[in-house]
Amino acid sequence: MSYDAIEDAFNYISEGQPGDRRAMVHRVTGKIFLASVTAGFDQAPPDADSDPDYLLLPRRQDLDPGKGLIIEFFNTHAQSEVPQVQALFTRSGAFRNAKDLMRRLHLLDHWHLFEEQRIEELLRKWCLDNDLSL
Repeated sequence: MSYDAIEDAFNYISEGQPGDRRAMVHRVTGKIFLASVTAGFDQAPPDADSDPDYLLLPRRQDLDPGKGLIIEFFNTHAQSEVPQVQALFTRSGAFRNAKDLMRRLHLLDHWHLFEEQRIEELLRKWCLDNDLSL
């Protein structure tokens, strides 16, 4: 089974509106099946939803560690800002405000790399946790 294929399907469903797209992987063959309500297609066999050999891939939002990831990033890249970042999470708009702070500190490019690496780690862990050999 190819991690790249899993990641492509993961990105496909994560970029769509919640409930519009889904992807399933067959545990034995590694074949991936995509579906989209908006586009009107579903590649999965009719019995896939009830067959334990088919596994629904998570969306990015299902794996995203959120606040913890942002705090970890600031601990690594701008430790003196951690108290300010923690305070941001006591109000609404915390993620937007944290990214604004990253922008002001010229850390946004570092954030995107950091976030991408962590999401890959989480997706690989999800695969292992679900007995998908890569």
